[in-house]
Amino acid sequence: MQADKIPKIFISYSWSSDKLVLQLAERLVSHGVNVILDKWDLKEGQDKYVFMEQCVNNPEIDKVLIICDRKYAERANNREGGVGDETVIISTEIYNNVKQEKFIPIVAECDEDGIPFVPTYIKSRIYIDLSDNEKYESEYEKLLRNIYEQPIFKKPKLGLKPEWLEIDKVNFFPLQDLIRQIKGATNTNKQISLLYRFGSQHIEILKNYYSPDILSGKQVYDIWAELKIVRDYYLDWLETLLDISCDTGDILCDCFEKMYNTLTCMKTFNENSISCRNNEFEIYHVYIWELFVCTVAFLRHYERYDVLNDILSNTYFLIESGFGGRTKPANYARFRHYSNMLEHYKTTTDKKSLFTFTGNVLCTEREKKPIYTKESLAQADLFLYQVFEAFDLVNDETDYRDKYWFPTCYVYTREGVNEWEKMKSKKYCKKMCILFSADDIEGLKQKVSKCTYDKNMRYEGSFDSAPSILNCIKIEDIGTLN
Repeated sequence: MQADKIPKIFISYSWSSDKLVLQLAERLVSHGVNVILDKWDLKEGQDKYVFMEQCVNNPEIDKVLIICDRKYAERANNREGGVGDETVIISTEIYNNVKQEKFIPIVAECDEDGIPFVPTYIKSRIYIDLSDNEKYESEYEKLLRNIYEQPIFKKPKLGLKPEWLEIDKVNFFPLQDLIRQIKGATNTNKQISLLYRFGSQHIEILKNYYSPDILSGKQVYDIWAELKIVRDYYLDWLETLLDISCDTGDILCDCFEKMYNTLTCMKTFNENSISCRNNEFEIYHVYIWELFVCTVAFLRHYERYDVLNDILSNTYFLIESGFGGRTKPANYARFRHYSNMLEHYKTTTDKKSLFTFTGNVLCTEREKKPIYTKESLAQADLFLYQVFEAFDLVNDETDYRDKYWFPTCYVYTREGVNEWEKMKSKKYCKKMCILFSADDIEGLKQKVSKCTYDKNMRYEGSFDSAPSILNCIKIEDIGTLN
């Protein structure tokens, strides 16, 4: 029904329901319904039969309310009097397949067994029951919603066909099933076992996206788009992780270590290979970077600073190159990745003026609300840069890839990282002490004092560098408020 259209209805009834009909008609009129009623609209000298026939057949009448009590049902079934005449007209219209929803039975009376009096010709119709005072209001609302075509329960808009139906090479059922099993398990040891199994199955699914023939950034971008559904299963797994009594940090560290060592190693895909190109693992480097940023966004959302400390201070033992070989100590900065291929692809698109194509895709095309928004993802990436120095992760033997975390998405932050301004509060400092492994506020100040501003931490051509923690709060202001 059009928003500005006034609904028009006709009421068919027996004199035995006069009181109910008049009250109902007056109330409907007060709610904007144009009611055609013989008491109001049938004048002396008019043909009652013609009036009734016109009201029933008139296409401008949206609904015909049939008020059903004992007397009406008897007269309709026996075709007696005016009710009998209306019954002939209405039943003919119904049987001729006029809009089925036009005719609405309104029950005004029930027998001693609670069975409503309804004429035989409309006995199978769904009715509105106004015979019971206790549910009169809810039934009246149902009627009014029917007239205005505003039902309580609305069919949702048709969505799009799931992306994964088009990806024949990948079967996602194992991931779906493991998440269900984790949620349904009642034994903690069983849940933990399933959590690790998900990590392994996640890697097995990701192997399907390997291609030795990736030569362009467009190919990387297209595969990354396909991987969104796999990423979303990982994010669902994260949600289950916090609900289980386990060492969450250990599980996450193990997950990222295994992903990196398995998916960026040629031996995983070709045991006998004697050569490989970095391009072959480009999509996995991009994906692991995204997952790490998403994980931090998730943990910040729930203020799980204990788990953040675990994954940020952890020593990861990662393979040296695409050929695998022995593992060496590394820090979380190894999971950051600058994609030359994606940034080169940027120059062929309408986004060539952006500072970062990779960051733009993460923040604008990979959201999963309510947690993983453009702002929260950009903040998580900036957060990883800002806290890096506080963990003393760099020494003389540190690999060049592990010396800093460049905040790819810092240009997309609007609010800044929420934690730092709050450190003025002594109470909030307790949370930050957990994040930075500080014993007290003085220890926290020592940690934060290392997180200094670096004007070179910016994109070429950008006026603004990425802000540090000390751009957001002064050391002397930490812990000064209750």
